[in-house]
Amino acid sequence: MVWTKTGMTDLNHLNDRMKKHDLTVKHMNNTLNLATLGKTNVLSMLDSSYRRGIELHNEKVSNNRYILNVIINCIRFCGAFELALRGHDEKDTSLNSGIFRALISFSAELDSALKVHLEKATVFKGTSKTIQNELLKCMLNICQQEISVEIKKADYLAITADETTDVSAIFQMVIVYRYIVNDKVVERFWGFLKPKEHNFEVLAECIKEQLAQHIGDVTGKLIAQTYDGFSYERQY
Repeated sequence: MVWTKTGMTDLNHLNDRMKKHDLTVKHMNNTLNLATLGKTNVLSMLDSSYRRGIELHNEKVSNNRYILNVIINCIRFCGAFELALRGHDEKDTSLNSGIFRALISFSAELDSALKVHLEKATVFKGTSKTIQNELLKCMLNICQQEISVEIKKADYLAITADETTDVSAIFQMVIVYRYIVNDKVVERFWGFLKPKEHNFEVLAECIKEQLAQHIGDVTGKLIAQTYDGFSYERQY
């Protein structure tokens, strides 16, 4: 605000000076304050809307986490009882879409939040085979991290390696670790591996790479090795 005792003496340029004054920050702030005098503060309203937006976002995140937790629990249920997740026909109209989708549908009958999600979700529903595979991969990574921690704490380690062939006739190597946790012997499935070739050198190198993640250069920790079922001389 500017105080003056003489006022505007150059009336010829009064219009230009007024237009210039209208564009100043002080004039615009004073105009805004006058317009909101005795009314709700615009800044407070904006701040309130901002907080409400954050609350809505947090509610949405919490709901998404809850839905994801339900889906993960359904996958864990199938794994605990060694049940195949997918069926031959996973369409919504299928009468036999697989155990996982059937379990999700059954859970939705008991859980209103899950039911609303399945009915209204347009981007992420969580029942596709891609999501199932991604969740299985994430769960395997978490399990392997825990297994690796247990192995590093254990005094001794034994390894079992075997071969298996999937339904598409592709050779896979299975690794299982055996060690002691809290004075109890445990066996942990580590995973399926796909060596580039099926000969002694390649298989040995593949196993050494897996062991290096847990024991590194420590000697004397690996006390037993079992290779049941391997056919090293098989040729393709």
